[in-house]
Amino acid sequence: MPISHDHKTANALEIQGVGRRFGGFWAVKDVSLSVRPGERRAVLGPNGAGKTTLFNVLTGDLVASAGTIRMDGADVTQTPMHKRIKGGLRRTYQHAHLFDGLTIRETLFLAVSGVAGGWQRFLPLKPNDDAIGKAENLAGMAGLSSDLDREVANLSHGQRRQLEIGMALAETPKMLLLDEPAAGLSPSERPRLAELLLSLPKDITIVLIEHDMDIALRTSDSVSVLHNGRLLAEGSPENIMSNEAVHNVYMGGAHGH
Repeated sequence: MPISHDHKTANALEIQGVGRRFGGFWAVKDVSLSVRPGERRAVLGPNGAGKTTLFNVLTGDLVASAGTIRMDGADVTQTPMHKRIKGGLRRTYQHAHLFDGLTIRETLFLAVSGVAGGWQRFLPLKPNDDAIGKAENLAGMAGLSSDLDREVANLSHGQRRQLEIGMALAETPKMLLLDEPAAGLSPSERPRLAELLLSLPKDITIVLIEHDMDIALRTSDSVSVLHNGRLLAEGSPENIMSNEAVHNVYMGGAHGH
């Protein structure tokens, strides 16, 4: 059914028959899903399932080889990444892009200022700058208020993840795509991440891809499971937990990266 272009009724994200191929290999094939505004959707799957490739297509890092992508009812299938970002899309990456020599406050200040490069000219920070207040608010949202003056180089892996999510929240995105936020976290850091994900503003639509089934199921309203680039199952966390095909995929092991 065609999606409405009325922003009040449009899904936050609607993808139909989306695929991406590299040469003759389809990393993602014929994936369709709909995400409502404000929904928390987890995309699960073993290594090599196509999760990150799907994310890269959604953000515009990669161009879809097939299918259509709509955000807020608008067709963005061919829209470049910077225009999707202007439209309110943000993402995190499996490997955070952070400057070790900056503090948490400085890092979030630069995120608020929208600075991709040339950050040296913004330092030292002006104490009364409105952006610093916004940066400190982001630190609170990311659970880092007590570490504002700590340098990134001295953060734990989990704190770096929190900081990256804080950066992605700058300028109040409409949709946040989180790429394996639990990757590399210690068992003691995982509950903190789950709490952070659950505390994020409810009006932001969140899609996270995750290998950690526990965190994904705990923090999501609904779950889509990919296997070998295709959609294997979709439903509530409870339905996915009891789905035999999903258990077979996870217990049967991954099929490489």
